[in-house]
Amino acid sequence: MTETHCENDLYDDYRLLSIEVDTLAKLKITQNIDAKSSEVTFSPRLYPSNLKSRLKKTNIIIAPDGSVVYPQSLYLVSKLRGEGAVKDTDSIAKGLLAFTRYLNSTHYPQADDDGNEIPPECLTYKTLTKYEEEGAPWRFAEHLLANCRAKEGATGDEAYSLSSARSYMGAVIGFYKWMQKYGYLRNDDEHVLTHFSEVQSYEGINQHDMLAHTKSGLKRVYETSNIMKMFPITNRTPSHQKLKPMSLCHKELFYRHIDALPKAVRLMLRLCEESGLRIAEATHFPACDIGSKDCSELDVVPVHIQHTKKRKHRTVEIPLSLYEELEQFKESHQRQKNLTRRKELIDSKEEQDTTDYLFVSNKGRPYTENTLEVHFCALRQQILAIEPNWYYRIHDLRSTYATHWLWRESHERQVAYDYLMDELADLLGHTSTSTTEKYIKFMNKFDEQLQVAASKNHKINGGL
Repeated sequence: MTETHCENDLYDDYRLLSIEVDTLAKLKITQNIDAKSSEVTFSPRLYPSNLKSRLKKTNIIIAPDGSVVYPQSLYLVSKLRGEGAVKDTDSIAKGLLAFTRYLNSTHYPQADDDGNEIPPECLTYKTLTKYEEEGAPWRFAEHLLANCRAKEGATGDEAYSLSSARSYMGAVIGFYKWMQKYGYLRNDDEHVLTHFSEVQSYEGINQHDMLAHTKSGLKRVYETSNIMKMFPITNRTPSHQKLKPMSLCHKELFYRHIDALPKAVRLMLRLCEESGLRIAEATHFPACDIGSKDCSELDVVPVHIQHTKKRKHRTVEIPLSLYEELEQFKESHQRQKNLTRRKELIDSKEEQDTTDYLFVSNKGRPYTENTLEVHFCALRQQILAIEPNWYYRIHDLRSTYATHWLWRESHERQVAYDYLMDELADLLGHTSTSTTEKYIKFMNKFDEQLQVAASKNHKINGGL
């Protein structure tokens, strides 16, 4: 097991660490007998398989003190081989990370809606009783639903999408099934995870036909749980209503506090907000086009990027002031020092990707998306202390760019938002304008709301 990336900084929260695991490594136990005392001892030793094809990446969970969180991390490693093996553990890791953070939060006093202190419950993954509603998994499901944007009556910070909430809960249930199967947790009437039931469906026929069971069709039987029944099956919220771009005053707060972040992180977040980059596009931003030409006469500088979603190369527009900061950062002493470490990794074949990225961590590798998420979370907590309504996720920076770009270009050119759809699709790297349409609908709805508000103000002021 080898570490592939971790920042030096320790955070006051649980986080993910990317590692490589030799899935065919063998553990051998050697018996040792002391010649004098006849005492028997055993020495464990791990023998690697030496097959590169068996080295697989996964994430494990690290506690604030730097220790590995068990058995969550062991489960993530186990998903790389054997029964139920998966190619990518990212979604499972994110679900277990959210679950671990939730459990930790119950070890501290909480406050109800009236401000009264609620004593800590101190839940752990072992918290199971004869009643499924009292177990840690059920309580986590309630937490997800209380903070789910698509759930009617949600009372929390509404940070989860419905699909993410369902995915996280599914990962936790899989984790508990694994623990019960291998004896990490008892599985009896006094330790109930949840109650399961079988559901039958038929493919290729009308499900609402009263005689469906008599007709031909592929019968499918799958298992569902009481916990998963708590989550709505589909998310009927239109995509444009899920967007949450920053308002102008909230955007001002963002830039007022962003200087507290490390320089590289600050520039990557600005690329997301000012040029519409996705997180992975910012962390893998190319260095080759930065500083290669005179752009002093331009308002925005075109830069070609290749590390994109679905490998759809595109040209993004970087505001001149941000571009000049990128030029300075490229030649900074800290970056040159990090590039030296990167060259060592490449020369030793520890790093296969030889691309010249602008942002390189002190480990010699591109920053991870998780690193940006952690820093953005810290920034959010800082701003929330003075503005309780400032709750945004890191990908809201992209929708902020798109909606503000539409508003600005529409007013400067005096054209409708629909006229700008193709151009915005190119800037955002959408393979189809149907994806871009949600931003157009959002802005049209925004204008309607402004007109209604203006009309109401007009009536209140006596029609003057």
